[in-house]
Amino acid sequence: MKKLLLASLFVFCSSLVFAQNPAHEAWKKERERELLAEDGWLNLAGLIWIDEKKSYLNEWSKDSLVVADEPSSKNIGTFQWVGDSVWFFFNPKASPKPKSQKTLVYPLEYGKGGGAYFDHWKWSVIERGGNFALRLRDLTHPALSRFEPIPVFDYDSAFRVSAFFRPTFNQTMEIPNVLGQVIEWKVMGILEFELEGKSRQLTVLDELGKFFVIFSDWTNEKNTYPTGRYLYVDYPDRSGNTVIDFNFAYNPPCAFTPFATCPIPPKVNRLDVSVLAGEKLPKGH
Repeated sequence: MKKLLLASLFVFCSSLVFAQNPAHEAWKKERERELLAEDGWLNLAGLIWIDEKKSYLNEWSKDSLVVADEPSSKNIGTFQWVGDSVWFFFNPKASPKPKSQKTLVYPLEYGKGGGAYFDHWKWSVIERGGNFALRLRDLTHPALSRFEPIPVFDYDSAFRVSAFFRPTFNQTMEIPNVLGQVIEWKVMGILEFELEGKSRQLTVLDELGKFFVIFSDWTNEKNTYPTGRYLYVDYPDRSGNTVIDFNFAYNPPCAFTPFATCPIPPKVNRLDVSVLAGEKLPKGH
């Protein structure tokens, strides 16, 4: 009877630790919605570097567009730099006829849509390290219909830890991305916390005004994406206290497309522990 009571108690405690968390469940659904959205990562079909000389967008075939230094007989239009902006001017002879003859493609406010449309294509321009690239989307991309839900670790409260934020001022850090480019990021400060009985630190970067952490751990390659994962952290209170919830760690865009420019975790953010929380390696990757 005593053994049965202990076993029941263990099962009860385990269910508390791994119980579903409403916020976590909502986050998982939101992540899938983001990936499948028009400006998500699943429909990317190309990342093509452009400049003021190589600026003509031509239709190579029904399912392929190319950028060249001169227009072809199937020219769709051209990219033009106007001050700090990039506009796309459609060829008046392009068919099907676009809704507007010119469209702003850079800069675009994050999460607000925008860009140029033509047939089943959509595109915008991104800037990385002073260079510009056409980010091409196929709105009928087969990956959209093949998508399977992202595997995620069960919510584990052991990976929700208290942290103290130590701010830094006027500090930047050079972060390489998967293309070998080095991008300068603003450093917000250091998060100090304890995980599995050991004091640890993570450097926090500024991502559109949010606390952003790029980290790796011992689960990479086996359970999670090889180069690491990303995580947002809430701003600290007036005393510098906040919470790091690794259950909300998510895969970089490169886990879903080869046409992303994902930053790689800096050496200072490589944790010598297995973070068995957050998103796992997507199926097929």
